[in-house]
This record gives sequence, structure tokens and C-alpha cells, in this order.
Amino acid sequence: MNTMNPSEDNDPLDALLGEENSHIADDGFTARVMTSLPRARSVFRWQQWFLIGAAIIGQGFAAWWLPWKDLTPLYLSALVSHNFQALLPWAVVFCVTGSILWAMITAIQLED
Repeated sequence: MNTMNPSEDNDPLDALLGEENSHIADDGFTARVMTSLPRARSVFRWQQWFLIGAAIIGQGFAAWWLPWKDLTPLYLSALVSHNFQALLPWAVVFCVTGSILWAMITAIQLED
């Protein structure tokens, strides 16, 4: 039991917040404000298209330049061996692929 605030049951702020919100007449003020606001922009803007294009170009470069021939089979023994030479090509592939996916997701979710 809290002895610092003995009157928590009769808090006037809780009573005020608990009341039902009623509509306040504004003589059409809200409607006038809503009609004077600028129209919403389209979802896909030039920034989104630029980011999507850059991600697609990056995907093409990644497919061309990633070390596909140096990728060793990713067995559990290779992961726990701490062999840096075997894991480095996989780290590069995962970083590039993750960056491209991140750019695509960001472009899709980009809104202002």
C-alpha cells in the first residue's frame, strides 16, 4: 500500500479523463481547415524510385562481382572452425545481400 498518496481512489484527473468525450461544435472550423490543407502526395516519389533503382543496380553489380567461386559449402564444421579465409566470402555475400534488401524495404516504406 502506498502511504504517500492516500487519496488515489478519488483522483480528479482520473475522473476527468474517464468521462466520455463529447463533440464540441466549431461552426465548421474543422471542415474549413481540412479543405484548405494541401493534397497528399503520391506514395511513390522520386526518392523512392531512385532508391529502388539504386538497389536494382546494386543487385546487378553484386551478381557480377561477388566471389561466387570462392564460396565453400557452409557446414557447421566450417562455422565453428574460425577459419577466416572460408568465412570471409560468405560475410561479403550476406552484407551485400542484406544491404540490398534493406534498401528495397526502406524504399517501399518511405513516406513523408
